[in-house]
Parts: sequence; structure tokens; C-alpha cells
Amino acid sequence: MSFLRDKWVSVLNHFHRRVVDGLINCHLRALGLFYKERPIPLKYWQFFYWPVAILSGCSDPLFPNEDRLRTSGTSLSIRPLKELLRHDILGTWSLDADTITFLWQAIRKDRPKIIIECGAGVSTLVIAKGLADNRFRTKNFASLLSLEQDVRVKEAVEKRLEACGLKQFVTILHAPISKRGDYQFDANQLREHLGSQEVDWLIIDGPAGPEGCRVSTLPFLARFCRPGARWFLDDAFRDGELKLLNHWDSIPGIEVEGIYPIGKGLGAGIVNDPEQFEGIHDMERRAIVVG
Repeated sequence: MSFLRDKWVSVLNHFHRRVVDGLINCHLRALGLFYKERPIPLKYWQFFYWPVAILSGCSDPLFPNEDRLRTSGTSLSIRPLKELLRHDILGTWSLDADTITFLWQAIRKDRPKIIIECGAGVSTLVIAKGLADNRFRTKNFASLLSLEQDVRVKEAVEKRLEACGLKQFVTILHAPISKRGDYQFDANQLREHLGSQEVDWLIIDGPAGPEGCRVSTLPFLARFCRPGARWFLDDAFRDGELKLLNHWDSIPGIEVEGIYPIGKGLGAGIVNDPEQFEGIHDMERRAIVVG
């Protein structure tokens, strides 16, 4: 009897979660149609979070089920990416198909010349392909600087870039992390690679670590940006990233525009005043940011 009861409880819990996921998904699609290409303000997500949390009864209530996001690269509607990622599984540890499509279209529209990315992988290939495509259309050189904490991932992505003829657009730096999950590198190392160039885009999908480990990433990298540079944060529907966005929203010089209702949630904003962050040194940046 105990076995049957536990089994029914498990089935009911699974069914309940599927229903909640379905309702959230329908709501997100409606929001996407209403807001179109604009991110939805953070205040809306703060309001929306609590009823969903009560209904779901679990942590990360806005974060989608991986099964819903998991697709093959062949499912992409963009032909160059469909061919590039034909052997990749999207939506688990990597970016999902909707976020990849969004970033591809945004790169073609904004034509950023210098991008810093946190976390190498599928996103590195997508961004490099987008920069290469823009170069052929505008004949202006553009480059991506990717920060990766795992040496094996770094080497694997470099091999794929070389095989795809995209290595010239990307530099991947090994960026080890501390026990708290902070990137361990200094500003001089990045200055050496960037020279006098200012960053147009920041894409934050790392580091991978304990909740809150990305809190210092944007404030530390903001100094390298031009005023008005755009930034994006993947996994924005996780509880930890929602808290992080609320914190960044309180920091002068950073603007949080909101979250795009796609994939795992794509946070977005602008670096308004990079000079605000020039005084944050490596060893003290977390203390300053967390305050």
C-alpha cells in the first residue's frame, strides 16, 4: 500500500508540475506577443514570481523544464546555424534554440564589433558565425573574447572554431574560479587583449558555480565597455539570477531593462557609465559589489 501511495503521489506531483509549466509557457508566449522585441521590466517578474511559486511549490518556479527546451541543432530555422550546430543538443547546459535565434538576429541588427562572453560553448560558435557574417556584409573586423573556467572546454571549442574556419574571430582565455565561484583574473590581462577597444556587448552565461557566483561579473567587466553597451544574462528565470538582477538594478552605472521571456530567461540591460567601475580591483571586487 505504501508503495502504491508513493507512486500515486509521484504521478500527481509530476502532473501538477506539467500543468503549471504549461500555464507558465502560455503566459510567456502571450507576453512575448505583447512586448514583441522589448524585454519585460523586472518589476513585472517580481509581481509574477509569487503566485507561480505558490502554485508550483518548488524553488526556481519560473525556470522551465529541461525537456521542453531540449532540441537538436537541426531544429533551428536559420540555415547557417542549422548546419553549424547539426550535431549539438541545445537547451540543457547550452543556450536554447529561441535564445540562439534572438542573439543571432540581434547581432545582425546591432553589428557589435567587440563582444565579451562568459562561458564558452555553443554560444561561442553562434557569436563567431554572426560576427563573420557581419564582416562579409560591412567589411569591418569584429572579434569575440570568451572567458572559460574549464581548460578542457576551452580546448574543445578552439578545435571546433578552427574546423569551422571561425578561429580568427575569437580569443578564449582560461579564467579559473575561486571556491566562491568568482572569476580569478585581473583587469590588466583583459586590457592587454582589448587594447584601446571598448566592448559593445557582454554576454554572461558564466561562471558556473554556487548561487550568486555571477554577482561580480557584470560590475567587473563593465569598465571595459563603451557607454551604452548592451549586456545579456542567460538563466535569468533561476531564483539566483533573479536576485542578481535585482542587485544589479541598484548599482549606479548599470541599467536593468528586464527579461526577455524566451528559453531560460534572458536578462538584458545597458552599461551607462563604465567609469563607475574603474576602481574595483580583483581581490576586493566581490566585497564592493555585494557591499
